[in-house]
Amino acid sequence: MICLFIAVTIISVTSMQVPDPLHSTSTVFEGKITNESNSILSLKDVQKGKNISISVTPQNSLDLLNVRILNPKGTLLLDVNSSQPLFTTIIPTISGNYTAVLTNLKNEEIYTMSMFGSSILFDSNRNPKIEIQVIFIGVIIFLIGIGICILWIILEFFERLRLRTRYKQTS
Repeated sequence: MICLFIAVTIISVTSMQVPDPLHSTSTVFEGKITNESNSILSLKDVQKGKNISISVTPQNSLDLLNVRILNPKGTLLLDVNSSQPLFTTIIPTISGNYTAVLTNLKNEEIYTMSMFGSSILFDSNRNPKIEIQVIFIGVIIFLIGIGICILWIILEFFERLRLRTRYKQTS
């Protein structure tokens, strides 16, 4: 019961700070992109008019990346070559699945940290919000609390069954 209370409290408090937290989606890529290859980040069920953002931070300022964002019809919404950290927000004109493609334009591997998601997942400094991780922790604690309650009900059932059979044996 304590786990359920803590989980509901965490989810309630963070929900006030992050609008529409359970409907926010994001895709994160952190790793290397080899020479002349790409990494694809996808967002499913993006709603028309709800801002989406992409944040790309290459490890080295000499690394050159091409960042493209495509809408569900395959129309190119953004096509930028950048060697510096990049952050941009786009307002979707149609609903559906959006794709961001990061392409390495150099002959060497590029290490990058990238996030493609709803713009409400970023703070004013263009960094991912900490409340997102807190919401996930709250959901995990909530599920643990439900599991403990189910286990308690099962154990209580067997305890009552044991007491009933002991009572029948003594009479």
